[in-house]
Order: sequence, then structure tokens, then C-alpha cells
Amino acid sequence: MIRENAASAAKWVLIAFAVQVAAALSPKVFGETARLVLLAASYLMNGWAAWRLRCLPALGAAIIGCVLVLLLPDGTNPDWIGNMLVNLLFLLMYLPMQRGFDKKLRTADVSEQTLRIGRTWSLATLVQRGSSMMGFLPLFIGQAEISTAQGQYTLLFRVQMLFEIAALLAAIVSYIWMVRYLWRAKTLLKEQVEE
Repeated sequence: MIRENAASAAKWVLIAFAVQVAAALSPKVFGETARLVLLAASYLMNGWAAWRLRCLPALGAAIIGCVLVLLLPDGTNPDWIGNMLVNLLFLLMYLPMQRGFDKKLRTADVSEQTLRIGRTWSLATLVQRGSSMMGFLPLFIGQAEISTAQGQYTLLFRVQMLFEIAALLAAIVSYIWMVRYLWRAKTLLKEQVEE
């Protein structure tokens, strides 16, 4: 039963990720309302996965994220407070869930390589969200305009760009490893249940 719940949780996190990607792409096609509905649905799906995994910190983060999206849609705009909040919510959602999956996978006696994929996902997520938060600090506000006015990049603008590049590269690694890890977790745990 525990492994079946964990396999189901992995499936729901994968579906939530697909919905999250659709939410990012939807404003241009379906409008802002569709983005908010899809983002709220993504948080709810992650919440359901966290519940199936019995991961209360992730469940709490998912519920808070859903409520904030519905009550304060402008709160997810990329100002520094909104950015910090969204990144903290994703850290509180994904890192405890990854640890929860690790515990279930260890009882299923999976290979060290599978567990390493999960740790890579966690580390890349931490780097991605941390770099994103650092790049949006008030210290960097207006650096692009100052650089344009001066005709050369300011030191702070260069530092901000380094954070943004680190966040982008870590996001790519994080999402690829997340999908690999969750797909493998879903498959392995489902096989254990069927045996």
C-alpha cells in the first residue's frame, strides 16, 4: 500500500509538472485566467502527491501556493518579494517530497544510481531556486538601465546575469533529472507492488 501510494504520488508530480509548463505557456494562447487556473491546479496536484506520500511540509507548501495564486494573482509577478515567495514554496514542496521518495525507494532496494538521480534533482533545484532569489534582490534593481546609460555593464549587472544564467542552467538540469527520477520511481515502485 505504501509503495502504491508512492508510485501514484510520482505520477501526480509528473502530471503537475506538465500542467505547470502549460501554465507558463498559456497566457499567450488562452489568457491570464487560464494561467492562474492551471497554476492553481498544478499546486493542488502536487498537494495530492504530497498527501499520498505523507509529506506534510510539501502538502502545506502546495496548499499555500494554491491559495496565494487564487487570492493574490499579482503576488506571483516577478518583483523580488513575489519571486522569493514562489521560490521558497517550490523548495518547501520539492525538497521534502524528494526525501520522501528516497525513503520509499530505499525500502524497495533500488540501485544507488536511482538515488543519485534524486539527489542531483534536489541539488539542482536548490541551486536554481537560490540563484533565482539572489538575482531578484533589491540590490540589482535598475542595473540594466544604469548599464545602458553608461554604455557598459556595471559590476552589479554582471553579478545579476551570473545568477540568472546559473538559475537557467540549474532549472534545465533540475527538471530533466526530476522527470527521470520520478519516472523511474513510478516504474520501480509499481513493479514492486505488482510483485
